[in-house]
Formats: sequence, C-alpha cells, structure tokens
Amino acid sequence: MERKNNRTFILIFLGMLTAFGPFVTDMYLPTLPSMADYFSTSASMVQLGLTASMIGLALGQLVFGPLSDRYGRKKPLVTAMVLFLVATIGCIRCTDISQFIILRLVQGMAGAGGIVIARSVASDMYTGRELAMMLAVIGAINGVAPVTAPVIGPLSCSASVSGSMHLP
Repeated sequence: MERKNNRTFILIFLGMLTAFGPFVTDMYLPTLPSMADYFSTSASMVQLGLTASMIGLALGQLVFGPLSDRYGRKKPLVTAMVLFLVATIGCIRCTDISQFIILRLVQGMAGAGGIVIARSVASDMYTGRELAMMLAVIGAINGVAPVTAPVIGPLSCSASVSGSMHLP
C-alpha cells in the first residue's frame, strides 16, 4: 500500500512539474488586451511576452538537462523552482513591458527545468512498462495544462475599473 501511495505522489509531483511551463505560457492569454492597456503598449509587445516564454522553455531545457545530469536532480530542480517563483513575482510587480518580457523569458527557462527534470526523475526511478506508464501520464498532464490554463487565468487575473491589473 505504501509503495502505491509513494508512486501516486511521485506521479502527481512530476506531472505538476511538467505542467508549470505550458500552464504559465497560456494562463494569461485571455488578459492580453487588458495587459496592453496596463502597460500602455501595443498588443504585439504584450504578445512578445508569450514568445519570450516559449523561447525560455526551449533554452531552459538545454540548460537544465545537462545541469541535472552533472549535479544531480535536486539542486537544479530547486534552483529552477526558486527562479520560477522569483520571475513570477517579478512579472506580477513589474510596471514596464520590457521588464515583463525579460521576466517571462526567465520564467520560461525556469519552467523548462521542471519539465526536463521531471522526465529525468521518471527515467531514473522506473523502467519498462512502469516508465512508459509514468511518461504517458506526465505527457497527458502536460497536454491538459495548456487547455485549462486560459480557463483558469481569467479566474485568477482580474482588471479593476481603475485600469490596474492584478496578476496571479
């Protein structure tokens, strides 16, 4: 029974790690028009934040994959999650679109750490059918995150009447 609970916890944890990047990429899509008003910029500049996070997701995998192979899984994962948290708080607090775009790049890179390290942890812990099942479930969670993020985003992001924006 304990092995099954442990396996379920690991599956949920790894699934959540892989969902960070795609979830954060798509969460703010419904708020793009409000963000353009908030930053007093064009919609294309706000969309550049989306592009930056996708570039960050690609670059982050190239960075965190080798780091986790060299230094183990824990330190790079903790680094990625702390960096993700700092970048997210920075995105919430920034008042300039340029800062926002840079922080979105960092946020994407950090989110990629969760994706690549979660798959590495699964490969370290499981083989054969168990590994295939774990990667399939992780992939399914990774596929659901971009679909649910735009729905959840408006629930956690609200623009007030005064035009100020409160991001998650």
